[in-house]
Amino acid sequence: MNSAQELRSRWILWTLAAFAFAWAILRAAVQSITIDEAVTYNVFVFNRRFFWYAANNHILNSALMYGFTKAFGVSQFTARLPALLGAALYIAAAYRLCRLLGPSVFVPVTVFVCLVFNPFIFDHLVAARGYGLALAFLMWAIVYFAEASLAGRYLVFACAVSSACAGMSVSANFSFAFVAAVTMSSILVRALRKRPNEWFRLASACLLPAAAVIAIVSGYALRHWEPGQLIYGAHGLRETFGTVLEASLFQNRFGFLKPLVFPLVMVTGVLWLASALRTGAEPNIASLGGAASAIFAVTLAVHWLSFRLFGLLLPKDRTAIYFFPLFMIAAGALASVPPSLNLARYLRGAFLGSLALMGVYFLLCLRLTYFKEWFWDADVQKTYAVLSCLNRDHHVRQVATTWSYEAALNFYQLAQPTSMEEIGEHFDPARTQVYVVDSFHTPEALEGKNLKIFYRSPATDLVLAASPVLADAYASGTCFRL
Repeated sequence: MNSAQELRSRWILWTLAAFAFAWAILRAAVQSITIDEAVTYNVFVFNRRFFWYAANNHILNSALMYGFTKAFGVSQFTARLPALLGAALYIAAAYRLCRLLGPSVFVPVTVFVCLVFNPFIFDHLVAARGYGLALAFLMWAIVYFAEASLAGRYLVFACAVSSACAGMSVSANFSFAFVAAVTMSSILVRALRKRPNEWFRLASACLLPAAAVIAIVSGYALRHWEPGQLIYGAHGLRETFGTVLEASLFQNRFGFLKPLVFPLVMVTGVLWLASALRTGAEPNIASLGGAASAIFAVTLAVHWLSFRLFGLLLPKDRTAIYFFPLFMIAAGALASVPPSLNLARYLRGAFLGSLALMGVYFLLCLRLTYFKEWFWDADVQKTYAVLSCLNRDHHVRQVATTWSYEAALNFYQLAQPTSMEEIGEHFDPARTQVYVVDSFHTPEALEGKNLKIFYRSPATDLVLAASPVLADAYASGTCFRL
């Protein structure tokens, strides 16, 4: 083993990990709160309903959000502290996983960049939702057992830790239930191969901690489950993976590369896999890649059967987010297989090059001020500052808004109170002083109201409108110099 190369790899990975977490912190601090994040706080956290069952209420995230906002006050940053905890855990798990891929520099670094800086993944390491925590605990369930399995000790304890992590993953987001169950089944099968005579201890270790965690954290919600919540999903596998690819490739200046990134990885990966199967791989690396591939395939099969037999919609977009890390674990294991012949070197080189292209593309997608999922909310924080100024300088108290801004504006009203009344969707011509309109989703909102736009967001389709007299008075003030 080349100790100098290994040390260099570690330093690069540490640097990338530190940058990733710092970028996540910066985004959490500066990005406006979004509709789904605000609904979580306004409805469930503020009203102490964080254990209630609802599709928008991710139990573990909401409970932690309650604790953090109680301890440190309400702000978009404190609301996102649970997500940042998930980011720290996910980044650490990705680091530990990449250390398993060998002492080289190129493969671990490339896989780490792809795992962490995928814009789809990174958005959910910042957003105050349960997906980042769920991903982090799922990754630790895989990584912790893989490390123990490779070391050949503490197998029962490793199964128990992985099981607890799987339970935390499900409690962070119920859409991870199938993948967590399949992951623990895979871990149990692997453990039984190593110690077939300890099946009772291993089965108990794989099952009981997850069951206990889910019962403690999510038991109340599951006992009060109500039908009609599972309405978000895909109706076909093409839609499932189409949404994952679209979110993973959003968005940078080199859009012409977008159609090439994943096809290149897939084509070169299949060619290199065909060669590597003939050559043979190091057993531990092959086991890691095979396990990730099996978890991916079986989880997909379980979802598909549930859709066909029971009408349960397939994962879509954020509810399918775990497929990419599983894909990258398998790709990383494949990339770690050493070539034996000249042709194999070229095939592996092409695969590594395609992974590097993917990593560079992801790095070029780094953004600071908006989420792909909720791009229209990117300017709500500044808009609330304008409304607060209008409240102070022009005694604006009655504000109405279209649906896409209501929750976010009311979150800021809770975090930074003013004398404005609660902001709702009902526009009253006799009372409403300012109308906040999303001209992208609801362009018809201004029709027939005799209102004049006096402010347009520089970043989104948000506009502020009022009666012509009030609009002229507001526009002549100082509130738009913020």
